[in-house]
Amino acid sequence: MPKFDTIVIGAGAMGSAAAYHAAKSGQRVLLLEQFEIDHQRGSSYGYSRIIRYVYDYPIYIRLAQLAYPQWRELEAEVDENLMVTADGVTFSPPDDHDYTATLATMREMEIPLEEITPEELVYRYPQFRVPPEMSVFLQAETAVLRASRCVRAHVRLAERHGAVVKENTPVTQILPNAQGVEVVTATETYSAARLIITAGGWMRALMGSLGIDLPLVPIAAQENYFIPENPGEYEIGRFPVFLAHLKHEFGYMMYGLPSIDGSGVKIGLHGADPLDPDGDRIPDRAQIGKAQAFGEKYLNGAVKTHKQSRVCIYTMTPDEHFIIDQHPEYAHVVFASPCSGHGFKFSNVIGQLLAELAVSGQSSFDISFFRLSSPKK
Repeated sequence: MPKFDTIVIGAGAMGSAAAYHAAKSGQRVLLLEQFEIDHQRGSSYGYSRIIRYVYDYPIYIRLAQLAYPQWRELEAEVDENLMVTADGVTFSPPDDHDYTATLATMREMEIPLEEITPEELVYRYPQFRVPPEMSVFLQAETAVLRASRCVRAHVRLAERHGAVVKENTPVTQILPNAQGVEVVTATETYSAARLIITAGGWMRALMGSLGIDLPLVPIAAQENYFIPENPGEYEIGRFPVFLAHLKHEFGYMMYGLPSIDGSGVKIGLHGADPLDPDGDRIPDRAQIGKAQAFGEKYLNGAVKTHKQSRVCIYTMTPDEHFIIDQHPEYAHVVFASPCSGHGFKFSNVIGQLLAELAVSGQSSFDISFFRLSSPKK
């Protein structure tokens, strides 16, 4: 039976980062992925994800303060550009609770921001059409992460530090014991002193086999890409990331990213219907329609041509906060389901915390807020 110090199940954003940090610390690491590396069925594939300080909870801002420099360190180690500064625009009706809470938290945390009028926004970024009654602020340190490149970089560096990576290797059984754990696949059984589980949309089933029913619901997260009338105006460096608090109008918070690496303009809706992670992935025409309607009203020529839409997974908790914890009987079994549609940006940091937690039982960042037993305030 092959033996390792640490086994990681799931090679998406969190698992790839955990494997990298564990291997870099000198652990003998096995990273197991049920599909191919950088596959399209989970939450981590694609051109781009947002990284931002724009949050209404201080703990996420503190995580972002760790994540930004770590992404730059990873870029230097892998010799590849993974994070591109893009400027960030947030706009909303002035009385929206989430918007005002975000402003208050960012001021409390002393994050630089600039409140401007819609007219000033349109002057700076004529791609927007925002009505005068809206509230607007800019946050200049918002950036875009090249998502698939980030995952592949973590995997590549994990291997460079000695990790063994096995793709297309589904886990069929997990057998923890007082000394460690055995992980069974269709072709082999592996043993290790500790286990990290970061299986995204498949977390609930895996953790259920260990006696823990996580309150997770996979939902369809649809990426919609458009070719603008003037594509150059919507390239990264010319067009910012945006968050639009328009639930009253579209039923969802809307968000978007500039075109990067030929992606086209990305417009998404934060939230959707439940999804079977093993089921079909057929884009929802209604969501495409809402993205187009948003673009036609609030942007200039951004949605001239629908290029493509792709369905990935948000693995949602009821309150959209992350879960990072240890098994109550087997502390060397560590698990995380941190996305809820906003976790990718922190994956480098969370991977480090998972590796620390698995090895020593403690982490350098206080994760008590994210434990299952923690009351959220």
